[in-house]
Amino acid sequence: MDTNDNKTYEGYFGIIRHFKLIKQELPKGITIIKRNNKLSLQFATPNKRRSTYSINENFTIHGLNKALEKAIAVAQKLSNYESESEFWQWYEEIIKGINKKTINDIISIEKAIETVKKEFFSRKDKRGLKRSESCQSDQDSYYRENGFYFQKLPQNQNITYQILYDTLFIYCDNKYQRKFQDCLRAFIRLCDLNNLDTIRKKLSKFKVSKDKQMSDQEIEIQSPMTIEEFLYFRDCLLNIKDKYQNDRKFWLLIYSLQTIYGLRIGELLSAKNLDNDYRLSDEANNKKNDNTLFKAISNIENKSNYLVVTDYSFNNDKTAKTGYKICIPIIPPDYPNLFDLLEIKQYIPIFIDRLKQYQKRKNFTCYARQNLEKWSMKFLGRKISQTHTLRKLGNANGIAMGLPDSLRAKTLGHSIDVNYRYYQNFDSQLIIDLFESSKKHKQPIPFQLAVKLVEQKLQNIPQNEGDKIKPLMWELLKDIYQVDLPDNLF
Repeated sequence: MDTNDNKTYEGYFGIIRHFKLIKQELPKGITIIKRNNKLSLQFATPNKRRSTYSINENFTIHGLNKALEKAIAVAQKLSNYESESEFWQWYEEIIKGINKKTINDIISIEKAIETVKKEFFSRKDKRGLKRSESCQSDQDSYYRENGFYFQKLPQNQNITYQILYDTLFIYCDNKYQRKFQDCLRAFIRLCDLNNLDTIRKKLSKFKVSKDKQMSDQEIEIQSPMTIEEFLYFRDCLLNIKDKYQNDRKFWLLIYSLQTIYGLRIGELLSAKNLDNDYRLSDEANNKKNDNTLFKAISNIENKSNYLVVTDYSFNNDKTAKTGYKICIPIIPPDYPNLFDLLEIKQYIPIFIDRLKQYQKRKNFTCYARQNLEKWSMKFLGRKISQTHTLRKLGNANGIAMGLPDSLRAKTLGHSIDVNYRYYQNFDSQLIIDLFESSKKHKQPIPFQLAVKLVEQKLQNIPQNEGDKIKPLMWELLKDIYQVDLPDNLF
């Protein structure tokens, strides 16, 4: 069982409690002041009355600890300095951090974790008692708050945003789930204590307030959608006859394009050849002499239907996470006419202007998610609040059609490893459907299904024998399928 599941979440109230403890440790004559989420020191000098001065620290556990250190340093400096100008020059450089040398943010994950561990055991617990590494209770607290998440990181590599991002989303792909936010807090703390401000800022965009976090019961029903469910969902929406019919058709086009190409929802704003032919060389700032012609998806004579996604939308907003890529249509063998069935070529000319209008607004992804959630509850009887569900459906369709891992990862825009660990966490019924599809169409079993079969066979072998067989089976699978993946997927 995940030992973190029973952890008591303290959040903001934990910071308030720590603030009270810090106040008890302050030198006489110096006070910490909180304004919004910023901290300041309040004190007087022999030549200036008591006033409030910035210290460039945030209202966090780490910020409060740093504020206490700075308060002690100020008290020591006030007891021994020669001139007012000398004191304030020192204050600007040391306390506020102005004119400090540039921080070297190249640091190994192992070293960064050690900094967090040292800080954790240097501060008192919520009861005001000193922590000790020899105390099992304190060790357990550290593990729940930090160690459980840090052990998922590659210890011998330097910290990068991509490593933290991939580890976070592999662990949990729903930012509204509590365990995602717990892991995110640990990674932000890792950045805080090692002065990795740029990475911290990027990670902070995934924070959600506690009242928006989803319960375990809500999370359980976020199982992947099957292609049959999607088609039923589509028919239900089309059968409603009212003045909002075109609105529903527009969003069905968006969801259909996501499913066919396995797109992130925002990447549709950077799709270049939905209604017009496109050449990469036509881009004003492009230095590649690439004259490959990609016909418009809406062109009925276009049979290949390759979709081009670039870094930026027509409004020059960066909406494609992984930049330029060519996406192939992912058609499951049970529905060879899926492209026509979803009426994509007919809908694009009708709704392309509306899609382009969203490139000047910030609520495209929000509306897409809200509508999917509302309509799935009404017609499927369960809440699907992530548009990524349709992206995963596209990946499942790619497995069913026998598309190799490398090509599926390429069109989805990520590594093979991330594709395996993050986009293929299917439920049992979907795995059964993929098995049946493979048998029906007499295709070689896709790699993912082969792994599942081996895992099932290994369950029937005694553990002592299985431990010997696993490495051999894994090496055999890698040789047969010619893939390069970690050695610990069984």
